[in-house]
Amino acid sequence: MKRSNLQNHAIEIRPMLYPDDLPAIRRIWREVGWVDESEEKHVDDFFSVGKTLLATLGGGPECSVHTVHGQLSLQETPLPLCAVTAVTTSRIGRGHAFAKRLTALQLQQAHADGARVAALGMFDQGFYDQLGFGSGGYDHQIKFDPGTLKVDHRVPTPRRISKEDYTAVHQAMCNRQKVNGSVVLFDEILIKCELNWTQDGFGLGYGEGDTLTHFIWLSGKGEHGPYTVTTMAYQNSDQLLELLGLLKSLADQVYTVKMIQPAHIQLQDLLERPFRTRSTTAGGTHANEQFSFAWWQLRILDVVECVSVFQAMQPAEFQLEITDPVEVFLDGSDGWQGAAGSYVVALGDRSHAAPGHNSDLPVLSCSINAFTRLLWGVAKATSLAVTDDFKAPSTLLDALDRAVVLPTPHTGWDF
Repeated sequence: MKRSNLQNHAIEIRPMLYPDDLPAIRRIWREVGWVDESEEKHVDDFFSVGKTLLATLGGGPECSVHTVHGQLSLQETPLPLCAVTAVTTSRIGRGHAFAKRLTALQLQQAHADGARVAALGMFDQGFYDQLGFGSGGYDHQIKFDPGTLKVDHRVPTPRRISKEDYTAVHQAMCNRQKVNGSVVLFDEILIKCELNWTQDGFGLGYGEGDTLTHFIWLSGKGEHGPYTVTTMAYQNSDQLLELLGLLKSLADQVYTVKMIQPAHIQLQDLLERPFRTRSTTAGGTHANEQFSFAWWQLRILDVVECVSVFQAMQPAEFQLEITDPVEVFLDGSDGWQGAAGSYVVALGDRSHAAPGHNSDLPVLSCSINAFTRLLWGVAKATSLAVTDDFKAPSTLLDALDRAVVLPTPHTGWDF
């Protein structure tokens, strides 16, 4: 608990008291436009799990940062994750760096609790860069006519999935097929909240008994759509094709479906004449479109642990000099101060990093933001040298391009 003063207002940073602080949290969420009165009851569930840190002005909470535990995969290895799931500041709490300070303190606590990487969904690029986060890979959002899907799988009659099935939905998400960057959040209440916050939400899927193996959760709109697939899980390619066939089966009524492209395929390959359809529908309600965007960010909390699970395509050794902007917001408080430092790194079948210096090695100087993006395969070293704080001799950049060859990371979980 920390206290100070600002413009004659007493400031306190403290953990949330549940349920006492819920009225103030609901007010903040209404002020930022995240919920209305009909939706705010689900805020109570959301804050019943995880950890929430508050900044108060004159005793009243005006900023909150909520985090939960989970896993984020680096290649095939799940690493302990701190997911920053909600950062909200009231109308009178702006301009005091509360959000950055609280988020930094949450990362510090998460590291003490065992998290080795952190991730969040960003409202725009730039703000969380100040805390050491770098942007994740592009997701491709595609809006298409489900009737044009070239999927011939026989589609069994699906089961209906309701909001009350959130436990089965959460288990299916945890058991889904994983890729580089896949996220799992441990608290099923978060799925319950997401299902409840989906406008006109409904689900269709398959399984046996109480077990759900693969499903889609959609937001409906009118008679003909567009429908939006907000959540999707499957354990293998056959199940993915079955879900796409299920979408196709809706085409007699639904004209367009919008979804994030599954990580395992290029969806355009499964659409009939995609360029013709895009041209003939352009400008209309049911226009077929494609967009790409990076909506999430991640950062390493522990360089040694993250490097230790990485498997390189080719070996590379270098002296790593890392800066970490998060330390500015920790003010020398007890505990983790960020990941800045000097490391001797060897990438290979069994990679390792250790604090120290080796003057015989080429030097990579970079921010933790950029190094995280490199290690997860978001961008090549030669690309990061153009766009990020990332400097190394050209020979080392080329060596890193050959060493770090990964599929683009995808979370598969909106948070």
